[in-house]
Amino acid sequence: MKKISIVTSKKYLKSKHYETLIEILKSNDTEYDVVNIDERDKKNSKLEQSNLLISVGGDGTALRAMKIAWLSHLPVLNIGSGRIGYLVNSLNEIDFPKFLADKKPDNIKKRTPVIQNGDENLPAFNEIVIIKNSPTRILDIELDVYNQNVKLRADGIIISTSLGSTAYNYSAGGPIVQTSLETMIITPISPFTKFPRSIVVDNGSELNIKIPKEQHYSIQFDGVEEYLSDTKTDETYNYKLSSRNLEVLAELDIPKLDLFLNQILR
Repeated sequence: MKKISIVTSKKYLKSKHYETLIEILKSNDTEYDVVNIDERDKKNSKLEQSNLLISVGGDGTALRAMKIAWLSHLPVLNIGSGRIGYLVNSLNEIDFPKFLADKKPDNIKKRTPVIQNGDENLPAFNEIVIIKNSPTRILDIELDVYNQNVKLRADGIIISTSLGSTAYNYSAGGPIVQTSLETMIITPISPFTKFPRSIVVDNGSELNIKIPKEQHYSIQFDGVEEYLSDTKTDETYNYKLSSRNLEVLAELDIPKLDLFLNQILR
């Protein structure tokens, strides 16, 4: 029997998806707790007793829930509608009685985050973004991959997973990459110097970035600013895909091109 933690925020507690999910769980006598996603950084004993996490909300909620699941070593199922909805599933797409009964549900996909400087406690399932904070200056960045050094002047740089290829990476001119491929996509933001629109490297690659001193920038993990710098000395960062994965349920390894293109072309 599954013990479920539902991760959501206050604004989704009255949503149709949330109310329908609760009805389904009650009708199947499934034990559950509700965890406020806005208190995600606090130790929560409810998660320690769970064996599955379900997020209810949009893509932003899904990303935050994936981080909680990662830190708690739990599989996650993302449901909801959201304004865009690339990461979430509709309840209508899931056979919940069968799902709740199965010890090993179908369509389990392993998602691998990008990590910075080996810190497994700060995963990025979509992207890590290094971006300038000064509106009148651009960043000088040095990239090193496979012992090949490239200098770049730009507003910033995106280190994306294939899962995040349709997010900020795409907006900055990067490619859409099938999510079954474990890759890092390196895409500049408004480059001043000549630079490929993107570089795609495999899951064994490591990217080292050096940012010379006296520059102002921040580093964002899946849209959340985690680091703000006003460099007094040169700073260096290492990026690679983690050696472990997150189990995401009811996922398909195909880009949702119909949803994606209908959203951006309408």
